[in-house]
Amino acid sequence: MKTDDDARAAKRRPQARLRAVEEGPHPIAEWASLFGDLSRRPPTSPRASAPVEWRIHDKTHLEFAIDYPVQERGEAYVWEAYFFVPESFRLQEDTYDKKAIYDDLWSYVRWAPPEVELSTLSSREAGSTLAEVSRTLSDARGVAEGSPEARAALRTLRLFACEVRAAGVPAMRDIDAALEGGGAEAEVFAVIGPFTAGISEVGRALRATLAEHEGDALPSDVTTAMSWVDEDVSLVLETLAATVGVTVEGFAEHLPALHEVGERLAATAVAEARHRKERGLDSVGHAGASLREVEHLEFRRHVLKRFTSSVLWLKLEVQNGAAWVLHTFYAIAAAVAMAFALAASVHVTPMTEDVLRYGLLVVVAYVVKDRMKALLQSVFAGWISRRFPDRSWTIEDKERGRLVGRVRERAGFLSFRALPPEVLAARRVTRAHDLEESARPERVLWHQKRVRLAPRAPSTEHANFPMMTEIFRLDVHRWLDHTDDPNRTIVFADPDDARVYSATARRVYNVNVVYRLTRGDGGGPWGRLRVVVSRKGIERIDSILT
Repeated sequence: MKTDDDARAAKRRPQARLRAVEEGPHPIAEWASLFGDLSRRPPTSPRASAPVEWRIHDKTHLEFAIDYPVQERGEAYVWEAYFFVPESFRLQEDTYDKKAIYDDLWSYVRWAPPEVELSTLSSREAGSTLAEVSRTLSDARGVAEGSPEARAALRTLRLFACEVRAAGVPAMRDIDAALEGGGAEAEVFAVIGPFTAGISEVGRALRATLAEHEGDALPSDVTTAMSWVDEDVSLVLETLAATVGVTVEGFAEHLPALHEVGERLAATAVAEARHRKERGLDSVGHAGASLREVEHLEFRRHVLKRFTSSVLWLKLEVQNGAAWVLHTFYAIAAAVAMAFALAASVHVTPMTEDVLRYGLLVVVAYVVKDRMKALLQSVFAGWISRRFPDRSWTIEDKERGRLVGRVRERAGFLSFRALPPEVLAARRVTRAHDLEESARPERVLWHQKRVRLAPRAPSTEHANFPMMTEIFRLDVHRWLDHTDDPNRTIVFADPDDARVYSATARRVYNVNVVYRLTRGDGGGPWGRLRVVVSRKGIERIDSILT
């Protein structure tokens, strides 16, 4: 008899979604080329206005990514965000200080890989990424492990894997948009064609390039990286092909020709899995995979992804933005207080014959001195917090040994009177009446970053990164500590059928965000969104036009 655990395990085992068609007289590359030339898109380039992408990372983490284009002469950017949080969250200066803010709002930065089309990554012509891979591998012949030539080869290998992933995901999104948009068959195939052509050729081109250097006397770290990059790219291609294959199969009822497309994409996925199996790798799934085997497969994917994507990571050095100013003013406060205490002591010295009177004045002088010091420190701290950053960042590219930029960061609570008029206007777009501000009181949490990027350095490597990407992750679990139960039972009467009903109502809260990213100190349009949360976590994100 099957237990509940057996039933749950069965649900989590691999489920068959699509069968691959075996290679026939028309290889997938040739079939896809019939449509590839119909949809060549112009080469992409960094956009003039860096976008901000918001998404839900998990139930308690809101994630948003910011792209900072890298310019020839350097550039400065200003990021601002105003979070309008319900007062029922009980977030205020006393309960949610700056340390807590920065503990919950953290970020990491990386280069954005060069924007390339998936169909061009299989090129081995001069100037292509694969040509650069071949060149750096040739330069690494006979060198020691960890040498500059070996490090250059490691970088180009990992960068190629990053470009495959970066090119594949947007292509998948384009296919989803074409299918969901209900376009004509020619329009749909015009989008799918370059994808299928590129995905079938990229793996073969990479393996052909690596095979040319298999007999070379390469350092052990380079040979290991070659194997790992081959495995990572194979996993990425398998995932892309299988995912799109399942997607297009779901639309085959309306466009029957998509059924063959799905089968051939499945064949590409199977070919990648067979390639890894022939090499004796354990990153291969199978129909009877146990939960632990599936877990290991995902773990291996994650390890390889982190290895290849590390070529894009940038190192952050974070310091207190006004530490020296704060300590200077605190020293002044201590000096003023001590001067008062000394003056009071000198004043009462002649009265030594009255011990009680002398002692009382000394105690009073000490108390006044202590409170004067604390008061001055509080005044100076408030003055400094309004004029100096909380934290100063230095961003470095350790892989290539250069400074990328500097950042000044500030955060805190603001009153409605201190908000820019444009921010208030954007917040009030969805409000029907001014009384709503009293009915739904809010606190405003402000976050600002001033980013100054160094000029784009002439690079001797193939990679000339177009953007720096910063990914923020906001942990809202502390925000939800004082929220109500997510489900409530309500009763109401229907005036039409004269009956009383009961229903379960969801208790949700709205966190409104007004934000913008501007180049330099110039103005720009404000964006607006609504994050809907409950005690269980983040429910959804609603975009709002301002």
